[in-house]
Amino acid sequence: MKFKRPIHCKIYTPIMLRNPQDFFMRVHHYCDHFSDMLPEKCGFWSPLKISFTPEMIESLIPEDRGGAADRLYCQRLKKPRCHVQFSPSSIHGKSHSEEYICAELGQVDQNKLIEYIKETTVKYMADLAIIDANRGKEPDPLIIEGWRDITPITLQLKHWLPDMYWGVVFGKPYVDLFGLNILMSVPAYRVEKLSDHAVYIQLSEFVDDVFEKRDYIDEQREILKQHLGNDAFWSNEKSYVINIDYRVLKGLSEHTVIHIPLQTNYTDVFRVPHFKFISDTYMQAEIAPVNMEEYLSEIKQIGTDDWEVRVSQKWLLRPFDTSVDYDSYGDVEEISFFYKPDGYDLPVDKELFIGAWDHSVQDIQEYAKNILVNLKSAYPQSETKWECIEQSVQEVDGVYVVLLDQIDQQQHNIFRIVSKVLIFPNYVVKLTFMDYWVDRLDVSKEISDPIMDSFKKIGG
Repeated sequence: MKFKRPIHCKIYTPIMLRNPQDFFMRVHHYCDHFSDMLPEKCGFWSPLKISFTPEMIESLIPEDRGGAADRLYCQRLKKPRCHVQFSPSSIHGKSHSEEYICAELGQVDQNKLIEYIKETTVKYMADLAIIDANRGKEPDPLIIEGWRDITPITLQLKHWLPDMYWGVVFGKPYVDLFGLNILMSVPAYRVEKLSDHAVYIQLSEFVDDVFEKRDYIDEQREILKQHLGNDAFWSNEKSYVINIDYRVLKGLSEHTVIHIPLQTNYTDVFRVPHFKFISDTYMQAEIAPVNMEEYLSEIKQIGTDDWEVRVSQKWLLRPFDTSVDYDSYGDVEEISFFYKPDGYDLPVDKELFIGAWDHSVQDIQEYAKNILVNLKSAYPQSETKWECIEQSVQEVDGVYVVLLDQIDQQQHNIFRIVSKVLIFPNYVVKLTFMDYWVDRLDVSKEISDPIMDSFKKIGG
């Protein structure tokens, strides 16, 4: 369905909603509240062919789900036009169940929608509920690298809040995160305590201000984000990729696709709640990590069929530069990662870079020696003098391996760069570790050595 000026509403609840009785209750709850906005058609996939009436809700269970509820799509083409979706948690119990309403702004009663998300949040203990509108401009693509929805999904919420929304109910996880007093003191048009575990916040009197007073609303978003703490909201400086599992290196003519496992569900780079999902008889809910240090120490393997490197989940994939190639979602000259800082306000002080290029050299040994010379000459200007900690050129399992580790003693710290190069018959792969603030060399090596040791030819 297409809308001229859509208003979006989404409610995130921790219960799985796979249990049919829970599911039926939620659909009935919607129908009881919106008797003037009942769906005409519904179904489990498009096109929607089932004629909808509240009396047949208990029959809306797909035949191939073993009795469990599944995502239900509903639509209404008459005024007020709307699209409604009831979505139980994902198959592995790692997400909220969601209720989504999209309606034509000029046809829906704003206050009725507001009252609905407030009532539903309290009644069903929702973690979050939002109302906003598509402002006619895309969100920064670095936020989601490929997603364009106005409403976030749970995967994003585990990493950051993408924005401050025009109308929002913060449920218990966010009340615990921000604090009830902080939420109640935000400088917004409306702030309402719904319970000890839920607060409703509204940026302006009318939701169409999102269209008519865009600059003002965007300014209000920033004011409230600052009040609640910018560390809870997405920012470009600390952004990383959560939904792309590959990169394509432009410097290669073959073996171009680099596999990069998806990021863990939590990193705590931003200040976020760890959601407590509720299991039902049809689905076991995910349990949030208890020990984050142990959780982020899990290893992920990056590479191709020819080579690999292993890093911990603390290494976060940077988004590619969309200003260079907006329509691309993986093609890069160089893959870059940053190491999770100990605190949000601390700068990134460690980075990894993977680059590659073709070659047609016959004398690989001499080529390897030249690469070592070129690595040294490519180092940035030192404050004192680059001191070599280790360098080598050797053949390992049929490929030449070049290693260079150098430090620069600066005024307050040591700057360290380690590069390792694998030279295959037709192409080269280079891994570079940069540590911008080394207090102790042994601590830096504790992080870099396992990475450099793991960077090797597959089978080596």
